[in-house]
Amino acid sequence: MTSAFQADYANYYDLLYKDKDYEAECDFLEQIFERFCNRRPRTVLDVGCGTGGHAIPLARRGYEVTGIDVSEAMIAIARQKAEREGLSITFHVTKMENLELDQRFDVVISMFNAINYVISDEGLREIFTNIHRHLTSDGLFLFDFRNGITSLRSYSPLRIKWAEDGRLRLLRISETKLDAMEHLFYTTYKCLVFEGDRLVKEFQDEHIVRYLFPREVKHFLSETGFELLWMCPFLELDKPASEEDWNIMVIARK
Repeated sequence: MTSAFQADYANYYDLLYKDKDYEAECDFLEQIFERFCNRRPRTVLDVGCGTGGHAIPLARRGYEVTGIDVSEAMIAIARQKAEREGLSITFHVTKMENLELDQRFDVVISMFNAINYVISDEGLREIFTNIHRHLTSDGLFLFDFRNGITSLRSYSPLRIKWAEDGRLRLLRISETKLDAMEHLFYTTYKCLVFEGDRLVKEFQDEHIVRYLFPREVKHFLSETGFELLWMCPFLELDKPASEEDWNIMVIARK
């Protein structure tokens, strides 16, 4: 069990990723909808929705969105953001393994490598089976994953990131250890928050993620009843995925 996405990290999550272009990513999702859906989807389930980075833009575009996440702190922020915009989005705090909604969805998405936080084979089978059960008869399952090939070839044991909002500056120091035999990254995020030159907060968040190989992904999809339609580099729908891609997008159908 990890201590990922605790309250402190959740509170600064949107600042850390303020440059992430969620609108462009939702454009990419709609491009997939247009190409692979038999009709325009109406209902979308966002698995591992975080602070609503994808759920909120999709709701703005007219989709009926439901979001789930294991982090109460992240869901609380997502709800506040949706309420501020007057958007009707249903959010649930639950593990992917425990997903049990009395509803079927036209599309299930799981973005920003959320699937990589499922570190056991049994967990992946359970989650893929759950998602399959929550899809309509020809529904799509869309997710991206961290590619094991590039993960083994090159990764950064130490990374530093600065983020600021005019008043605050946040320094995140990422220290990562690789367990190649178990296909796992252990990352500690040490965060320092400054107002001017004054340190006002210090905290850390522990993350364990599993990198996946494309052949593994194909196996788990087939084993749980999905038809793999396409794998491509993230945000590049017309290009087939390759061993050089850090982040691979998967398009599968029930």
